[in-house]
Amino acid sequence: MLHTVVPTLLALASLASAHTFTLHNNCNYNVPLYVDSWPGSVAYTGPQPTLSPGQWQSITIPTGWDSRICQNADGGKCWGEDSMTEFTMDSEGLAYYDISNIEAFFIAQQIAPADSSCQTVTCTSANCPCSQAYPVGDESGCRDDAPVKACFGQDFTITYCP
Repeated sequence: MLHTVVPTLLALASLASAHTFTLHNNCNYNVPLYVDSWPGSVAYTGPQPTLSPGQWQSITIPTGWDSRICQNADGGKCWGEDSMTEFTMDSEGLAYYDISNIEAFFIAQQIAPADSSCQTVTCTSANCPCSQAYPVGDESGCRDDAPVKACFGQDFTITYCP
């Protein structure tokens, strides 16, 4: 019996430590997304959704995931001119997150942590303030990484066309 209990407990523990990202398309058009995985980080192996107008979809992000979610109209898998959200999960108990328009701005986005004590970031144009997003072409993050936020909460809602 012990040989069946231990694997079950390990499976439950891994589910409990995973993260829920809720994706919401508030646009009046389909939004294709790509959930990337940085080389060397924990891989995301779930669906690559295309959200219909008004659609909500939850995905499970693994513990230790470090990467980004891109609006992927060009099929470039986050390696082209895509609007993106970026995350580093479980870094000394924190989740770091930001909206990046470094490569380009194509879609308005919002990241809302489930923990309401953490800061929501919203970018609705290519001219978002540094407190909300990395500007187009600016890898320095306004010289101080101001767009990056941190939160003890580890679940998020990402809204397109907030």
